[in-house]
Amino acid sequence: MKVFKLCFLLIIILFFFGLVHAERQEYRVLQLDITGPITPATEELLQSALQRADEERFIALLVRLDTPGGLAESMRNMVKDILGAEVPVIVWVDPPGARATSAGVFLVAAADHAVMSPLTTIGSATPVAISGEEQDDTMAAKIINEMLSLVRAVAKERGRNVEWYEKAVTEAANIDAEEALQKRVIDHIALSMEDLFDQIGKKGLVVGDEEVFFEFAQLEIVEFEPGLKYKVLSWLLHPQIAYLLFLAGMAGLFFELSNPGAIFPGVIGSFCLILGLYSLAVLPTSITGILLLILGFLFIILEVNMPTFGLLTMAAIASFFFGSLLLFDADHPYFQLPIMTILPVILILTFVLLALAYLIGKSQMAPKAHETGIHNYSAKVVNWSGSQGQVKLRGEIWRATSSEPAPLQPGQEVQVEKVDGLTVHIKPK
Repeated sequence: MKVFKLCFLLIIILFFFGLVHAERQEYRVLQLDITGPITPATEELLQSALQRADEERFIALLVRLDTPGGLAESMRNMVKDILGAEVPVIVWVDPPGARATSAGVFLVAAADHAVMSPLTTIGSATPVAISGEEQDDTMAAKIINEMLSLVRAVAKERGRNVEWYEKAVTEAANIDAEEALQKRVIDHIALSMEDLFDQIGKKGLVVGDEEVFFEFAQLEIVEFEPGLKYKVLSWLLHPQIAYLLFLAGMAGLFFELSNPGAIFPGVIGSFCLILGLYSLAVLPTSITGILLLILGFLFIILEVNMPTFGLLTMAAIASFFFGSLLLFDADHPYFQLPIMTILPVILILTFVLLALAYLIGKSQMAPKAHETGIHNYSAKVVNWSGSQGQVKLRGEIWRATSSEPAPLQPGQEVQVEKVDGLTVHIKPK
């Protein structure tokens, strides 16, 4: 009998322990911070976070958002990812002073739970061109109507104020957190993360087919750490990095063309140029700015080959300056180059180009005393075609020519007859 009572008591204790444990069940939430412009790097970041939240069975993905907007295509892809997510997505405009403007409006509209902190703002979602060119009325109307249809459908799906979201696109409407809550633009105002999840936990969070109620004490907040791919993409898609990579690439190719056979400047220059062109292709660049930068390098090449004693150098500096100012579309102020980035680059280029122009002018005006010094020297062929090519003379690569076509092979020794500027005249030994 005593054994029976003890077993019965143990069962009751285990039953109540199970109830308490069930009531105190812990849940995990994955936190992702998105700050700065919306780019393909941000799109990649959100996809990675959603995948992890689904695979590791988090009950929600919390996105802390502070963005001035960004690229429309990346925004649209992020909206699709949020709408198709297997876990609920909470978008929280935070910290105080943060904003969700332009592309950020669409992300808030698409969230399962839209939340703002006090002293934050949302709005100004009127689309702008990213090509640097003026749009005609028809094209502008098409873009606005496309954005309208998207934000209207998303806001209606989430049960939010469709009329205000339309005004954010057509009239660039902008409101603060309190007004956004009053107009049903968002679902909550949260003073802190604890306040946020207490509100959502009392209201209930739909996870899969069930509705989960919880307190903040039951949650474990796990911060999502961006991977290497995001860090590289984010670095490449920074306007200043894209600008410097493009200039470094052009400079490397210029030095390689000026000193054939150097190899290193050409390799590094090609690598930087490819990365720079990728970044500029993604960012809202102006074709005018790119053409002016290229024109500046063409002026330098002309200065080297037909010296004008600084005239083309000045033209190159002017091209670099105005090309830098116009490189990014003025309608996207958060993609603009700061003047404090442009000025040091222009000053360095000015110093280098003036020094180059001085040395070229000095070499052109100086007597060619070295000609007799290397007369009758032997040189080795680097490459040859017909009557022109390159030879290695005293450790330097020279342009070479012969009076008649000759079947010369790389490594073959030839005789130097005379020097004409930077070109040597040779003949087979």
